[in-house]
Amino acid sequence: MLGNPNRTRQKEAIVALQAAMKSGDENAVKQAWEQFHESVVESVKADYEMAAGDRAALAQRGYRQLTGAETEFYQKLIKAGKAADPKQEFTSLLTTNGAMPETIIEDVFRELTQEHALLSKINFQDVKYLTRWILNDHTKQTAVWGPINSEITKKLESSFREVSLTLYKLTAYTVIPKDMLDLGPAFLDNYIRTVLKESIAVSLEKAIVDGNGVNQPVGLDRKISKDTSFNASTGYPKKTAVKLTSFAPAEYGKVLAMLVKTENGGMRNFSEVTLICNMEDYLQKVMPATTVLNAAGTYTKDIFPFPTDPVISNELATGEAILCLPEEYFLGLGGNKEGVIEYDDSYKFLEDQRTYKIKLHGTGKAWDNTVAILLDISELDPAYITVRNETVTA
Repeated sequence: MLGNPNRTRQKEAIVALQAAMKSGDENAVKQAWEQFHESVVESVKADYEMAAGDRAALAQRGYRQLTGAETEFYQKLIKAGKAADPKQEFTSLLTTNGAMPETIIEDVFRELTQEHALLSKINFQDVKYLTRWILNDHTKQTAVWGPINSEITKKLESSFREVSLTLYKLTAYTVIPKDMLDLGPAFLDNYIRTVLKESIAVSLEKAIVDGNGVNQPVGLDRKISKDTSFNASTGYPKKTAVKLTSFAPAEYGKVLAMLVKTENGGMRNFSEVTLICNMEDYLQKVMPATTVLNAAGTYTKDIFPFPTDPVISNELATGEAILCLPEEYFLGLGGNKEGVIEYDDSYKFLEDQRTYKIKLHGTGKAWDNTVAILLDISELDPAYITVRNETVTA
């Protein structure tokens, strides 16, 4: 496999973009986004120069074998980008051929779930171009006993909830240098999928753990009980953190029991939970509390009294963690009917560059307020062996 030092630069740019978005500084986000964009451009160009059309080398670098529909779409996108009136050409492209091929978006979603632990655990759905999604609301219903020939007295049916998928819009702009259009469909595909994938990942992870619900998904750390009011400016309030000082069975079991009963009064069965915390807290709090020296003289890590999978998310504040059932969090993402990539003439063009918008629609929210617990782990004790000392009275 051919080496590409730009890959390292690209990873560093992604980390910088995450930090900038967490800071909330608009100028820092803009600068970090431009650095990320430049790193992707340089990486793709380096691949083009080094691979020299070698399909095997490109496959090793993650370049896909395009379908006929994808190749046709990119060829027309390249033609539109080089046209004297690109806006008209791009409008004609979407009018004639429709939106971006669904296989491109499907591949982006597949890579997201493979590379990001949190996204691989939640109920992540590619909803394509739908605007509504029907969810089972987990309402418990029972049948009624009666004589064999009696009339059916109760119809068994689950209640369903309808979720709007057009409430929130995730948008990022991208500037495509004209010389990149000369690299061909495969390289343009890699560029677009990289920008799509990373911009989605950076935005979604924060929304999943800490989104307030105002024009964005609702995070796991938010209070969404039926008696909670939604504020149009601040969204849903944060949950009150439950203090956890150890993973001793009695204390941990008491906290885990809070996940069992649903808001509708039903009882959940689960065989594993997920513990989300930032990297610093994992190393300084969770790891010491779940690591012991075994009889063989080696350390055994992630020992919990109940199956628990630690997942790192640096979007969480220090001293906080989320204990949850991630499969009970629904996240639906898909394109809009007008096309995932849009030509944007509101941005001032730079010399030899074209500006486009990448837009996705979607929403995300836990089934109910009992799916996740916000924890205070600031005083989590290290693991130790407990010895019970009993005094025998003569």
